[in-house]
Amino acid sequence: MLKVEKDAKAGYLELTVDGVVHKDEYQLAVDAVDELLKTHEQINVVEVVRDIGWVDAQVWWKDLLFHLSHRNFIHRAAVVSDNGWIGPMTRMFAPFYPAAIRTFGLDQLEYAPTWAKVGDLHRAAD
Repeated sequence: MLKVEKDAKAGYLELTVDGVVHKDEYQLAVDAVDELLKTHEQINVVEVVRDIGWVDAQVWWKDLLFHLSHRNFIHRAAVVSDNGWIGPMTRMFAPFYPAAIRTFGLDQLEYAPTWAKVGDLHRAAD
């Protein structure tokens, strides 16, 4: 399952992955990004990865093409997961994106959207 929630006014997208990801669910995520980019130059994203099940090869291919055509669409991205390999994998690919990317554990799920929307609050006050 890939759940997509967006806040068009804030330019914010939240994706939750929990199991098998189907191509129609993936397309909803792509459509949400494209809709947000009509009114925002960049968007802030939170991706919550609870569990990753089977992902159809067509989805992987579409995702690769999507990221090639949407190179600079993320301002801040928070990746939230307790899956041990998600954090290192995120940090490995982060240099390929001109965005602020940070990983969080599921115990920090309440803070991740705040960081994605406004950054570190203690730094904003400086």
